[in-house]
Amino acid sequence: MIRIYIGTEPAQWLPTEILKFSVLRRSKEEYSFTELKDIPLKLKFKTYTGFSFYRFAIPEMCHYEGRAIYLDADMVALRDLKELIELPLEEKPVIARPLPDGSGYYTSMMLMDCARLKHWKVQEWVTLINSRLADYNGILFATQNGINNPDFGNAPEYWNHLDHFDESTCIIHYTSVPDQPWKRPGHPYAFVYLREMRDALKEGVITEEQVQKEIEAKHVYPTILEDAYNTK
Repeated sequence: MIRIYIGTEPAQWLPTEILKFSVLRRSKEEYSFTELKDIPLKLKFKTYTGFSFYRFAIPEMCHYEGRAIYLDADMVALRDLKELIELPLEEKPVIARPLPDGSGYYTSMMLMDCARLKHWKVQEWVTLINSRLADYNGILFATQNGINNPDFGNAPEYWNHLDHFDESTCIIHYTSVPDQPWKRPGHPYAFVYLREMRDALKEGVITEEQVQKEIEAKHVYPTILEDAYNTK
């Protein structure tokens, strides 16, 4: 069983379902999906999203056993994630795509060996952050100021391609929130997402009625159904 944890929130219901669909259709493995929601953290300041810090609770949620993958909801998987879960973890218990300047990591995709992360205790980290003894951004991006930085090693960037798509892309990550292809038309690689959505509709994984509710809630743009069906 490959365990995948997804950082999401109610407004991201549709991309979350498309992400799950994109994973399952490309693999014969068994998966468990856990949506990271409603973890009681008492951070005393505003975070980037409601789920930003939840990702670091995964090793504890896994009882510090085995491997797990963390993904943001605004992604589409284009390769069998068995390839990701089997990547070598030798010197470091976590791998993620490094920041361009090498100062930290994009923790929006992480492969973790939970058995080697028994010191990841999020509630203790929150206490340290609130007491200004640890840096929130340092932990979120695993920078040199982050207490988790020593745990991280480099993952190939094609496992977290940021608003980019080419023949090597294993996961595309739509990071520019206003331009995400369910928010409005025009993203240069919207067709990748819309093809997945089209096929999910055709296979009955999601329904037009569900998408229409997301349109009415203004979580997705009004003509997304038409655009999905017209995508080649």
